Amino acid sequence: MGRGGGTVVKHSMLPMQEDGGGVTDPVSKAYGWSLLGTHAVVWVFFARTGILSSVTVGVEPYCWPYFETCWQWRLPSQAMAASVLIGYLVVGLAAGAALWHRRMRVFWWGLVALNLSLFAIVSLDYRLRANEFYMLFWVNGVFLVWPHRRWAVPVGIVSCYFWAGVLKLNVEWLSGAGLYRPLWWIPESWTPAACAYVVILEMGMIWGLLARSLWILVAVLVELALFHVQSLSQIHWFYPLLMAAILSWFVIDRLTGTNEGRADLGRLVRGRAPWSAYALMGLFGALQLAPHAYRGDSTLTGQGRVFALHMFEARQQCIVTATVASTGDVLERIDLKVERLPPRMICDPVVYFSRAQNLCRTRRGRDPAFDFHLVMDAKRTTDLEYQRIVDAPSFCAAKYEYRLFANNEWLR
Repeated sequence: MGRGGGTVVKHSMLPMQEDGGGVTDPVSKAYGWSLLGTHAVVWVFFARTGILSSVTVGVEPYCWPYFETCWQWRLPSQAMAASVLIGYLVVGLAAGAALWHRRMRVFWWGLVALNLSLFAIVSLDYRLRANEFYMLFWVNGVFLVWPHRRWAVPVGIVSCYFWAGVLKLNVEWLSGAGLYRPLWWIPESWTPAACAYVVILEMGMIWGLLARSLWILVAVLVELALFHVQSLSQIHWFYPLLMAAILSWFVIDRLTGTNEGRADLGRLVRGRAPWSAYALMGLFGALQLAPHAYRGDSTLTGQGRVFALHMFEARQQCIVTATVASTGDVLERIDLKVERLPPRMICDPVVYFSRAQNLCRTRRGRDPAFDFHLVMDAKRTTDLEYQRIVDAPSFCAAKYEYRLFANNEWLR
């Protein structure tokens, strides 16, 4: 009690302080550099792979379901794609300068601008769909807007790994049939055991990141490091490098934060965590379960998958044809299958729905009566027979739409 009966509040004891868009606690300030690091990894990925050429004029567009007019928004040249990349870098450098000079409110808005810029770029073509961007937007978004950041960020990261493990609870993954190439250093006969171990790591051991014990935390981080090094045998360096930046939260929190206010597994299990932490876990879980709200096999139809993680689940094989309507005896069959796509996209119905729309638009410009029957058969590598996934007669005349929030009648 202070003089006159007033209560003395010791502000220095508060574990975290936030002022609107600004971030003032030391853990958040330090992690700000890691989030800028995630965008730096993206920039290097764009620069090294040249993937932004896919959004230029002359390259067939594959549009996202939420942006089916992306074909009207192509960049006119490679030089313009390079300019977009430079603009993205400038926004990142400006946010970094604000963080360096401790202009935290300016940094907050700079990070918002950086994420909006990246979202705009990714939205230009479905080829840019990648789990890396999903994870980046998720963690950046949680950091920017979710309350109780020292709980929200670690719980959000753990949720990503947990649900990635849930996706792997299938024969394709557990048998090793879903892998693209042989694992490094691990005998082929041990592949199923290694795949099962990944599920144990992602669904069980991952919660050790929230443990009070430093040794448990270190042990889990080492396991994750080994896992991500091994992932290089299957995928691009983009993912493990991005996750290194994201996982740095747990190191930064131990080095710069106090025990007061830190996420703790015991409190989480006993229901003593902030309500916002449970709400965040519930939101992420609902997004991962969204595909199950649609009819059919979401692994093959892809319905609802735009809301969920885009990771190893199963390898698909498919046959995609457009049979052109004709009054003669000879039917024209166009093979729409695209081989030069990432494995998780090569049999994605969204790709072929967009290709079919492109075919209508280009051919009907020359022949208004042009039309075709779109058919797609698909299966997992472990399935014996193909299933009819897409059956869309008179595709051009029917003017089919891709519904994000409802079942699509042309998907069987």
